[in-house]
Amino acid sequence: MSVDGAAQFVVRPAGSDDAPDMLLALVQEAFRDLPIDPPSSVFKETVADFATRLRSQTVFVAQAGAECIGTLFCIRQGEALYVGRLAVRPDWRRRGVAGALIDAAKAHARNIGTHRMTLNARIMMPGNVALFRKHGFAVTGEGTHPGFAAPTFYTMVLTLA
Repeated sequence: MSVDGAAQFVVRPAGSDDAPDMLLALVQEAFRDLPIDPPSSVFKETVADFATRLRSQTVFVAQAGAECIGTLFCIRQGEALYVGRLAVRPDWRRRGVAGALIDAAKAHARNIGTHRMTLNARIMMPGNVALFRKHGFAVTGEGTHPGFAAPTFYTMVLTLA
């Protein structure tokens, strides 16, 4: 995919060549400086956790040349495809990578026969909420992380045609 007329990347399903340690490092790098409280649980995950995710979930990777620049994990939950761990390397943000990963997940949802996608988006990250809205997701509820009095995330749903 051409972005800004110069930079190029592709989005593809993760394969056996995608090392769980590399994916974990990418997601942790992408989440490291995000202004969220509580901090992401990805910092408690291990390489073994990511190896399990690679076996049990559908994972999309955005790649520029030989470099992994983004990921998105999704798993079928009943009649919906749940999307999580959308991560884009900081130097590749605002260049279409997140949107391309979401589009890949939409295509996957249609391919497996689900007509709905769900996700949770942090309230403290209005840019992410706006990105998901741009892709057709709507806020359907709020949730609160343990130990917090006020809601910390939105539940968002997309109904696919």
